[in-house]
Amino acid sequence: MMLFKRVGESFRHIEDREWLLLILETLGVLAGILIAFELQEWASRRADAAKHHQLMERLFEESEMDVVLLRNWQNDLASIVEPEKAFSVALAKGDCPPATKWDAVSTVNMMPAVTAPTSVYQELTGAGGLSSVDRRDVRLALAEFHSTLDWAQKQVDFFREARVTPLEPSDSRVRVVFDPTRDEPEVWTFDRAALCADPAFKSRMASATRAHVVYAAYQTGVEVAAVTMCAALGESMGKSCTPMGRPLTGQDAEVAQKVVAKMRRTPAKT
Repeated sequence: MMLFKRVGESFRHIEDREWLLLILETLGVLAGILIAFELQEWASRRADAAKHHQLMERLFEESEMDVVLLRNWQNDLASIVEPEKAFSVALAKGDCPPATKWDAVSTVNMMPAVTAPTSVYQELTGAGGLSSVDRRDVRLALAEFHSTLDWAQKQVDFFREARVTPLEPSDSRVRVVFDPTRDEPEVWTFDRAALCADPAFKSRMASATRAHVVYAAYQTGVEVAAVTMCAALGESMGKSCTPMGRPLTGQDAEVAQKVVAKMRRTPAKT
């Protein structure tokens, strides 16, 4: 009780002017603390924004690389499938293709895996998810590409398991040798007359070619989704999708133009 009494007496001896100074000093300390806290928050938000901007820059670069790799992959696959189609059509017409066209028999079962860089995207999803991307249409383009890529990669195993082999290397009508001096060291030599007269071989080749054509068509969607993603990211950042510094051409350019036009017509949605 004595302690409270002494404290009370001390307060009674404080003049009004001293009270005012004490209040102002207290308010100054509180204001300083609040300002320091706000500055710290502002600096933290600015650092996070800069980090996110750098991540988006890297994601855009990754999307351009996705377009390059998938376009090259698609072109390489088309260069294999087209001769196979011509070969099978010739067989169906009763023609026996020349020796230079028989590589189709050994390539028709080639079903390479679909691959594309995704490390920056994985970093984005790990850091805060797609919600950190401002525009809804950009988020959708990112999600669509990676889901399409995942789906296409899963189809590879299905096609490999279901593929039809037109001709086994052990067949007496083919001779397989290894020649390290050639670009393709596995060299097949065919008894063309015997094989062209074999309906079963023709049927197997037709089935294998159809499967390869369908396989290639399935993968086309991945490349289109990559161009869509690249164009959407670029437009949101005031840039153009120009993989390897080169403008898109053909179908890729048409897809990108449609994406950009739609984004410019539609207000950005969060």
